[in-house]
Amino acid sequence: MQVGKSRSASFRADIEGMRGLAVTMVVLYHAGVPGFDGGFVGVDVFFVISGFLITGLLTRELAETGRISFANFYARRVRRLLPAAILVAVATFVLARLAMPPLSLIDLRRDAFATLTYVSNYWFAIRNTDYLQDHVGASPFQQYWSLAVEEQFYLLWPAMLVIAALLLRRAASPRTAVRIAVGGVLVISLGLCVVITVVAQPWAFFGLPTRAWELAAGGLVALTVSKAPAGARLVQVLGIAGLVTILIGSFVLGDHAGFPGWIATLPVAGTVLLLISGSMGRGPVQVVLSCRPLTIIGVLSYSIYLWHWPLLLLTGAGRGGSLGWLAKLGMLSVTAVAAYLTFRFVEQPLRHHAWLSARHRRTVGAAGAATLVAAGCAVVLAIPPVLHLDRPAQVLAAAEVQAHTAPEHWTRYVPANLTPPLGEARDDFPAVFHDGCHSEFRDVEVHRCEYGKTDSERTIVLFGDSHAAQWFPPLRTIAEAQGIRLVSLTKSGCPTAEVSKYSSFLGREYWECATWRRKALERIVAEQPDLLLVANGTNATGRDRVPDDEWWEGMEGMFDRLRAVSNVTVLADTPYARGDVPVCLSDRLTDAMACAVRRASGINVGFTRSEAELVRRNGGRYLDLNDHLCGPEVCPAILGNILVYIDRHHLSQQVASWLRAPLEQHVTAAIERADRR
Repeated sequence: MQVGKSRSASFRADIEGMRGLAVTMVVLYHAGVPGFDGGFVGVDVFFVISGFLITGLLTRELAETGRISFANFYARRVRRLLPAAILVAVATFVLARLAMPPLSLIDLRRDAFATLTYVSNYWFAIRNTDYLQDHVGASPFQQYWSLAVEEQFYLLWPAMLVIAALLLRRAASPRTAVRIAVGGVLVISLGLCVVITVVAQPWAFFGLPTRAWELAAGGLVALTVSKAPAGARLVQVLGIAGLVTILIGSFVLGDHAGFPGWIATLPVAGTVLLLISGSMGRGPVQVVLSCRPLTIIGVLSYSIYLWHWPLLLLTGAGRGGSLGWLAKLGMLSVTAVAAYLTFRFVEQPLRHHAWLSARHRRTVGAAGAATLVAAGCAVVLAIPPVLHLDRPAQVLAAAEVQAHTAPEHWTRYVPANLTPPLGEARDDFPAVFHDGCHSEFRDVEVHRCEYGKTDSERTIVLFGDSHAAQWFPPLRTIAEAQGIRLVSLTKSGCPTAEVSKYSSFLGREYWECATWRRKALERIVAEQPDLLLVANGTNATGRDRVPDDEWWEGMEGMFDRLRAVSNVTVLADTPYARGDVPVCLSDRLTDAMACAVRRASGINVGFTRSEAELVRRNGGRYLDLNDHLCGPEVCPAILGNILVYIDRHHLSQQVASWLRAPLEQHVTAAIERADRR
């Protein structure tokens, strides 16, 4: 079985320079350097280069020996990639243990396990990670996603090439058979990439099936580029076109919602042109790429890529972080030093270690042992300390709800009797999230869920997003106590205002919201409830935010649809903290007020005032309970023994239930008005 040899057999300094350029773009993007808003496309450059080199390596072996030694290939990959990856993973966990709040370590442990098992790309997709947003709150292991994609590619690619050559040997030459297979992967994967980017962007961004076309593009270059030297003019044109295309992607793409999709063809095409140009000859672009600074960075690119992200993120020097340019420069310098030391004393010695190279089993055994040790470190380091002090706090009763939350109710430490406990806070969502009644992002059905006295002639409907659902616990108690039927119509991230909305969770336009909202409004009109309670989260950021003018127009549209419903109350949105409150408190056990938020920051007073005016102008009522959660200046994180927030902006069930009295007063009055109609 003969497959033509690839020109990638010899060392190419221009490819080393391309690696240097790619990692530089990624690092500058993560550091928030102006002009590199699309620097994340450096990863796409890496994918194409990897496909080119690995396909060339495998097809040369297939051509020369008639077979591919899987054991030899995998052992070389392990020695090349695992030592530095495991070292940086362990170092990242140690640094995170020192720099991050204790509660964050629970998620970090999961990230570490996904990283060490090379499935972190799918783990981040499951979590709907938005790689292209500012990186505050991101995982320090996030850079490993691209390594996971490449490792999965390395696992499957050799077998695919051999199988293709065997299956198609009667219909075509082995070389042509491999080309057909690689071309098929490119076409199918690109199609998947385009489609899935529209419907589930995180899966398109992180998944191998939607990224394989980039690696296949490099593979096709290795299989098809002519070995004959081309004219200097052609080499020059292709090289300049390729470099300019990559740089355009790095400079102008920005945090594009449709990436990868069709847009990823820009950096991929640029890299393909550079590879073709360099395979045909040496032009001015190849001279630039082969310059000493770029090739040195290229040699160190793997270690630079591994180290830069946790160092920037954990010190706050990264994109969206709080540190200035001097700190960024310092962290980039530390990255360079760490990368050199890793390359010099870890990568190279273990890659060429005689004892490991002598037997493939030794490489696999050493890699397995190192992975287990790293996983053990992750388990030990992720065990959080006690998340409260020994002393309890005053237990607040509903009767103690006041017009303004009294400072004597502000607990300034994390008490032993905190409810819910910090470690359980993230799961403290109302029952509608667990019984199938709350509609999640991809759900378009309006579920027929009823609570309280379900055969009652009096009906309350709760309508809105998760900020409406947070009021479900006290409303259910009120409905049961007063013999009222309660209908819950809530959907994650879906405002009641008639607006088009982008969802960063889905990575695309949130069309399910409009479909669900239309059905919910039809249900409400059919129900003719005695009271309709509406609530929305109104402080979204980034691409999720709806401009104020569109919001007001959308709220007017909602009221137009509800003209037949005479008793509508809109609940003011609740305060937004500066960050995840339980995480903050886990790091501030003796100073809970450090996790409080100033009222002027947590509540948009101007927005609230305008919303109240709009509601009243449309015949509705506006209920603002924030005075019970905040003092005149501060909104505390803990009231008595009650944790106010389960994250940055959702109320705990306990604090919502604590506010039953003022809510019930309003509900009772509304029901009485309905009875008089």
